[in-house]
Amino acid sequence: MTQSGPQPGSRRSTNKTSNRDTRALLRAIEAAGGCLEPCRSRSGHYKVYLEGRLIGTIAGTPSEYRSRKNDIANLRRNGLQITSKGTYAP
Repeated sequence: MTQSGPQPGSRRSTNKTSNRDTRALLRAIEAAGGCLEPCRSRSGHYKVYLEGRLIGTIAGTPSEYRSRKNDIANLRRNGLQITSKGTYAP
């Protein structure tokens, strides 16, 4: 039995986040002045510090596309100068 692709309108094909997205977000955080430290208890997760205070955590491989957007929104609320797309905004 073969499995077909996603059905039109299911949005299953667009709900992907990749390591490329994660790497781009991590570069933008560093460019905006944030400091990244890997979490000890979770492999692939990062703690984000701004001016010495913890402002959020980032999953290395998020399980849902909304988690990346939620991470970006949380970092922006806590003072990191990145855009809603996750790029550095000087």
